[in-house]
Amino acid sequence: MTAPGANVHVLVVAERFDSAAVPAFKEEAKAALLEAPPLVLDLSKTRFVDSAGLGAMIGILKECNRKPRRMALAGLSPEVRQIFELTRLHMLFDIYESVPQAAASLNPCG
Repeated sequence: MTAPGANVHVLVVAERFDSAAVPAFKEEAKAALLEAPPLVLDLSKTRFVDSAGLGAMIGILKECNRKPRRMALAGLSPEVRQIFELTRLHMLFDIYESVPQAAASLNPCG
């Protein structure tokens, strides 16, 4: 889905982002990367992320860096944010409180 009024693609991540959810996520994310807009992963509904989910997000970030495309994460719950901090992935990803904040950061001109 493309965010209204912004030139970004917003991908909503599953509530339980584990090995069962990863194949659908990868398919949708790769399709989004074929488009020109930057990518925002909306984790506001996500309550659990395992190593497969983290690995999938890292893989998409690497793909973004190769394209090059910009990518950000938005809406992390306290539980998910803690996982990112424990694994130190918060230092790898650009993380914002909300999708509009992430979209604005990826499109500073409008």
